[in-house]
Amino acid sequence: HAPSLAADVELFCFTYEGFAEGAGPRAEALVQVALQVAFYRAHGSLCATCEPLSLRRVLPGCTDLLRPPGPPCLALARALDDPDAQPELLLALLREAVEAQDSRTQEVLSGQGAGRPLQGLRQAALEAGEPLPELFLDPAYAQATHFRLCTLQV
Repeated sequence: HAPSLAADVELFCFTYEGFAEGAGPRAEALVQVALQVAFYRAHGSLCATCEPLSLRRVLPGCTDLLRPPGPPCLALARALDDPDAQPELLLALLREAVEAQDSRTQEVLSGQGAGRPLQGLRQAALEAGEPLPELFLDPAYAQATHFRLCTLQV
């Protein structure tokens, strides 16, 4: 099967200098937003997504999960499907989503993400034999942590 799958792949490589340091949006943030929009277009909704990030600057050997900014990604995806959407609006929504992704990335990299503290709270309750806090029993929490898309080193 692998040879037939590989035969169907077209690969184009190029270098784009626009993503150089300080030259606009970070490529990683743009790709993460594009993945959210692509998922929305394929399935009609966003999904719980995570990208593991190293916390080596603040907690060597540890990671945390970066989650995309849902509302800006959803607004962009919906606008892209609107045939009357003006290019200026689309560009503004793209910038907003990419900036929100970049901001979340910096928060997680600086140790300010929510995933690690929540995981610690859950684990502490389990180890102490205490009942889990209600947050962890809520169906919304289960849905938010059932990752349908996991990206790594984009």
